[in-house]
Amino acid sequence: MADLEQQVRFHNDLYYKSLRPAITDAQYDLLFAELVQLEQCFPSLAGIDSPTGKVGTDSGTSGPSLRHERPMLSLTSSTGPEAVAALLQRAATKESKPGLLLQPKVDGLPVELLYRSGRLVSAATRGDGRLGADVTKRVREITGIPLRLSGRFPDRVTVRGEIYAERGLMAKATAGRSKRYATPRHFAAATLRSQHPAPLALAALRLFPFELVAAENVPGISSDLAALGALSRWGFPVRPDLTLQVRSLDQIKAAYQKYLAQRSEHPFATDGIVVKIDHLALRRSLGEGSRAPFWAAAWKFPPETARTVVRAIRWKQGRTGRRTPVAEVVPVTLAGVVVSHVTLHNEQTVQRLCIEAGDRVVIGLVADIIPQLLEVEREQGDGACPEEASVVATPEAGIAACLSDAPGCREQFLARVVHFASGAGLDIPGLGPGRLRRLVESGLVRDLPSLFLLKQEEVASVSGFTDQSARRLTEALSRVGRPEPFRLVAALGIAGIGPVTARRLANRFDSLDALLSSQQEKPDCGEAVQNIRSFFGSSQGQELLRGLREANLL
Repeated sequence: MADLEQQVRFHNDLYYKSLRPAITDAQYDLLFAELVQLEQCFPSLAGIDSPTGKVGTDSGTSGPSLRHERPMLSLTSSTGPEAVAALLQRAATKESKPGLLLQPKVDGLPVELLYRSGRLVSAATRGDGRLGADVTKRVREITGIPLRLSGRFPDRVTVRGEIYAERGLMAKATAGRSKRYATPRHFAAATLRSQHPAPLALAALRLFPFELVAAENVPGISSDLAALGALSRWGFPVRPDLTLQVRSLDQIKAAYQKYLAQRSEHPFATDGIVVKIDHLALRRSLGEGSRAPFWAAAWKFPPETARTVVRAIRWKQGRTGRRTPVAEVVPVTLAGVVVSHVTLHNEQTVQRLCIEAGDRVVIGLVADIIPQLLEVEREQGDGACPEEASVVATPEAGIAACLSDAPGCREQFLARVVHFASGAGLDIPGLGPGRLRRLVESGLVRDLPSLFLLKQEEVASVSGFTDQSARRLTEALSRVGRPEPFRLVAALGIAGIGPVTARRLANRFDSLDALLSSQQEKPDCGEAVQNIRSFFGSSQGQELLRGLREANLL
């Protein structure tokens, strides 16, 4: 259970703070559901700060925060109708056939807007549910968000909605750029956080309003539908055509199929539907939990799929020297993303699928994030897997370490340094794959420690950098300071050493030196300890260790 808690927290940080998820939504949901089930079976073993009782924070900056008028919670969700069915059962204990509202689940960034005397005075992200990042300045610049309300309205109005990226405009904003976003939600989050967002990126953002907070205090409003009508009259871009009134699970299932079929037609990305109790008094009666309200639930869509043809099977160099087979396919568009490459994970996957150039395949964008090959389509009577399929699956010989740039080592070293600077490593902003390649090719970055010896004027002379971006990068590098030793170890790309293992090692050893000099194996850490000792025991590892010490990173 403690290990699951650490994994959930780690992936929360990657998803909400670093905006670089490492697993799909579906994989995360499985981890989370397993932890919830264990805590229900063994409540005395549940951690007092378990992530199951908290909203995943999106506060990726250290700037000012704003307190929400009421807790801003997440939604209970499932990949089938189970969460919605449970909602109907809860509601039936209070009312036999409650009125329900159904809307698309927009893949955006939740925000809360506060108006006083009809003027927008503040805007905050959801954050941890109590406090959110102040994004007032940026929200004021988003098309369609009223700065002043129209008609008759209360003195204080609090509105919640999703800031989303309009599909077509996002495509224009990202065309020709090397930076890729895991989801449209992460594009919106990155744009809102940016001190200097690109004009096209900012122009792509819109608001999908879904709630008037404390609507029951507004005279004449007793339902969510009436509250949405009021928001529309006050100038908010409400979509009444996408809000359905339903009363039964059969109606919800029919609507789900309709929304699923129209998924690609909406201007925003959607990953499911949201079902809410319409009557506000019944909502109050059902109440809320620490993480989600008991009066709403979400039903997630399955991954989108498309058919295409494999052009070639190629091998991608990884951070540890491992080479991963990748299928290069005829490009297809899924959830607004053009997919041209799909990982095949390992040689066994290639053999199991019996895949080769020319095969027709079905691919899916799992949870709107990671392209995955779902099926190889074969005609009946195609026969067994051809023997030549195994030939294309033979990887090139790997290189032992490549801890520095050298002939024959560049691609592996680049993979290692990209991991080192990524959110799963030391999370150094402004160091994407493109910039790192230019720094390596210029000779300024010869090994990992040399990153921290970069001077502003040297960086500014490299193609793709300006004086301002060079200054920001060198400042970001100086802020790394002296990282926690085992976080640094995990960032090096040692085989078998990830963030969870690094935390376990930090609990067992006081320092890296203590691990290297220890003669006694610790429980649950034997293989990891041996991997680290072997890594630093090599001549290149010893040289890297000296460099890290000289750079004051250890």
